[in-house]
Amino acid sequence: MFGKNILNGKQLCEKLGISTTLLYRLLKQGMPYHQLSTGSRKYYNIDEVQQWLLHAGFHQQTTWTK
Repeated sequence: MFGKNILNGKQLCEKLGISTTLLYRLLKQGMPYHQLSTGSRKYYNIDEVQQWLLHAGFHQQTTWTK
């Protein structure tokens, strides 16, 4: 829909190899996302998310860990 860099939550979990539980924890910690309107689905720019993960102290081996 938006291209290869914009993902929904399910696609982001698959791309990063994380669970939805970890996704929600990351959101609480301030992971960046975008919404088209209040209450609508969240969308994620994979480049922004990966940069945020690195700056937040996470690193990727086979999955993202801190």
